[in-house]
Amino acid sequence: MNALPWLATAQQSIQAAVQADRLPHALLIHEDAGAGGLELARWTSQLLLCRDRPRAPCGACPDCQWVLAGQHPDCMSVQPEGKSRQILVDQIRTAVAELRLTGHSGRAKIAVFAPAEAINANAANALLKTLEEPTPSTLLILITAQPSRLLATIRSRCLTLRVAAPARAEAIEWLTQSRGAGPWEAALDALNTGPLSLTEVDPAAIAATRRQVIEQLGQLEQQAVEPPALAEQWAKDELELRLACTESWVTDQILTLAAAHADPTELRHRHYSPAGSWALNIGRLLEFHGAVRELRALMHTSVNKSLAVESLLWRWAQVRTR
Repeated sequence: MNALPWLATAQQSIQAAVQADRLPHALLIHEDAGAGGLELARWTSQLLLCRDRPRAPCGACPDCQWVLAGQHPDCMSVQPEGKSRQILVDQIRTAVAELRLTGHSGRAKIAVFAPAEAINANAANALLKTLEEPTPSTLLILITAQPSRLLATIRSRCLTLRVAAPARAEAIEWLTQSRGAGPWEAALDALNTGPLSLTEVDPAAIAATRRQVIEQLGQLEQQAVEPPALAEQWAKDELELRLACTESWVTDQILTLAAAHADPTELRHRHYSPAGSWALNIGRLLEFHGAVRELRALMHTSVNKSLAVESLLWRWAQVRTR
């Protein structure tokens, strides 16, 4: 994979902290989805464990290679296992016990928790004890795109490092260099995410799905199709992608409508957006956007997807201005 130039500032901050012996015992990487939080955590682990200290991370020594392969004995990864969507308390206890052991390298012991918001309540309390009484020469790295879902007491005991997705032009250039030509801009628009989310997908298929979703939402608005029929189709075919496309498109509409009003006061007092092909109530758009996000969060639960999507699409059919 090509280097990620947009991580350079964060890498420089971490390297400076290491050189000044001021690296904290816990680092919270707040990333935009697909921006490279895990890659930054891997780079940090190589920096601390590299054998070639003057050139760390050299990327070539056995320790750097083991970190890259996920096989370093002093660098563990803690993530949901099997069908679980949560990081459980036993996983935290196992990681904490491992951190207390003498390291093989004699340099550092590292545990990476990703996604950190998957840590459930019991596991979070167990992790909090370790954050309050850290073991010497250890580093805990928590990676999340949703830091608000972490306990405030956990966030307060970590140094937060923000990792934003690159600008659109930079993301497209990186994807083109990494994977070749493709409709990368349309794919990025569809998922509203960073470029690393697209490293193993077909951008043309994603762009096509987004075009279809936009067309179908228009058909609902024109009453050319009924929500039950469309919900059945969505529930059976790439529902998560369709919801992501819906959210990104509605976000675009909200931003476009907001930008059209130079005076925010006018926007507050006007119930409806300006007339046009999509004359929509901006308040209802915001409510619908929230409903899409809520349903996306339920996709890995036992929710009845067909009924949930049908309810969502009925809400969209009611968004239009009458």
